[in-house]
Order: sequence, then C-alpha cells, then structure tokens
Amino acid sequence: MNISIAIMHHPARAHLVDALVRSCLPLTARVITDPDPAGIRSPLRTAKRAWAAVARGATHHLVIQDDALLCADFAAQLTAAVAARSGDVVALYSDWNSPQNSYLVRRAAAAGAAWAPLSSSDWAPAVALLMPAELARDLAAYLATIPDDVIDDDEMIAKFCRERGLPLLATVPHLVEKAQVESLTAHEDVYHATVFAARTPPPQDHWHREPTQDAALAGRFERADPWEHVVELRGSRCYLRFTRPGTQEPSGHEYSWYWHDWAPLLGIDPEVVRGTGVAAEVWAAGYLLGADTPSLGPVGWLRPALATWVESGLRPADRTSLGPDGRATLVEACLEGFALRSTGDVTR
Repeated sequence: MNISIAIMHHPARAHLVDALVRSCLPLTARVITDPDPAGIRSPLRTAKRAWAAVARGATHHLVIQDDALLCADFAAQLTAAVAARSGDVVALYSDWNSPQNSYLVRRAAAAGAAWAPLSSSDWAPAVALLMPAELARDLAAYLATIPDDVIDDDEMIAKFCRERGLPLLATVPHLVEKAQVESLTAHEDVYHATVFAARTPPPQDHWHREPTQDAALAGRFERADPWEHVVELRGSRCYLRFTRPGTQEPSGHEYSWYWHDWAPLLGIDPEVVRGTGVAAEVWAAGYLLGADTPSLGPVGWLRPALATWVESGLRPADRTSLGPDGRATLVEACLEGFALRSTGDVTR
C-alpha cells in the first residue's frame, strides 16, 4: 500500500503549510498551490489539481486542505485505517454541525463503531478525503470539466460519488481537525471536527472492526423510509430533521421540526424528557440519539462526540453564560438521556 498526499494550498496560508507537511511524515505530502490566488476564491480550482496529483505507484490518494490539523501519530493511524477499508472512499473529517453527516458520525460513535457510513446527499467532507488511486484520477477528470466559478469542491465531489454509487465512510474518531483561521471563501461559521482523535488516537487495531458494523449503520439510513431522520441541536433547541430520502430535497435545507411536537411519529413519548430549559433540550437530543442507535461495541468516543454537539448547538449567549462548567453539565445531561434509550427500534 502506497498513499500519496496532496495539500490544497493558498498563499494567504503560507504560515500553515510547512507544519502540515511535517505532520504527514514519514508520508510525503505534495503542496498544490492555487494557480490563480488573486482571482475569485475557488476551492474547486485548486481541488482539480490536487486530485490529479496522484503520485506514481500510489495505491491511494489523500487530499487535505491547508488549514487542517492532524492527530498524533497521523501516518501510522492513516495507514492502519486505509488498510482496513482499502476499497472505500474515506473521510478523515466531518464538520461538527453538517446537516446529516455530523449526526451519522455521532450515531456511529454511540454505537461503538470505528466507521461511520455517511449520507450520499450531504456535502462531501473535502477537508481531508482519501480515495483509491484510480478513483482519484477519475474524480480529477470529472472535476476538470466543471468551471472554476462553481467554487464548491465538496458539492461536486458528493455529486461524483452519487453518480457512481460510491459510499463514503468516515473514521471514528476523525484523524483531522480544522485550524481556527479566517475562511478564504467568506464563510462566517466556526468549523470543527465532529469527534477528533487529537493527541490520544486509538490503538491501530481499532480500525479493523467487522465490516458488518458498517452495514448495520448504513442499513438504518437512506432506506426510503418516510420517518428517516437525523437529530439536531441548533440555537439551544433540539430538532428532528426528516431527510425524505428519494425526494432529492437538499440536505442543507432549513426546515426542521421541534422534537417535542414530532417525536410521537417515531413512537417516542415526549413526556419522558427530564429537566427544563436548555438542559431538557440536550437531554432530549441524547435520548433521541439513543433510540436510533444499535449497540455494536464499547462507546469510547461517545463523550467527545456529544461534547462537540453541545458546543456547536448552543446559542452564543448560552455558551457564554454557561461557561465551561455549565457546558460540561449539559454533556452529562446528554449522556444521561442517551443511557435511558429504548431497547428496541422505535422508528416505524
């Protein structure tokens, strides 16, 4: 197995790239610089070249954006993970509040899985994405036909994968985080990994879980079920987002339903929820997650996955007023709700 790495780079981030190259060692990372850095900001323009930069003899190709932060022992972790899922498209990152994928990663962590099957309709996690080398070359040829002013490489990569029926898997935990630097495309949101391995990555045999776990999780999503849903924490409230598979409804639409009003459709009594205010909303999110999660193994990465859920889901005013201790208490409330999950499949 031979993994080649390309780093998508914009000169405005010159202060980041040398450290990122060193973090990849002993794997060799090639820096692919935006060919028109003074032009319209277009990740797609650089992605085209990064995906085409597959090293000779490579079996797999990884493209990383230049604001990525890598976990400890990155090269060994990556090699072990790819060896376990050598034929798959593998995401090393998902955003902590992406419309569907963040929930699917948290559900995988809650199930005790090492891998999270991702949504085919959500944006591809392009911050750090790996493909078998031949697929990477096919993607490069596909992207080359798209005008640079389309801008968003993640949407085009997702479209490529959908058209070819390619499932995406994310590592749980993620091997990559995003540095907190100014966005080059005027996005104002704060971005973080859903669950990051940081300085304490798992043992390398963590990645060699039974592939049947992937099927157990994937089989509960995108199954043309009208009750299929993800659970959201947004603005300090808990929502259900019914994904309406088969309708081609955009994954990032803003139409969610307040959990208390719609939980009965899932066979869940909203009166089970404990607490008041924000604590009740977070408890409900944990409970709904638990009701939707099969048990596959130890849940060692659940707590950090729920911690980012709380952090990303609070209103800024609540995040400030609660402080670190108050937010930690909310994580415990979310864990408590999860622990009281139903034992059976509560969805219709």
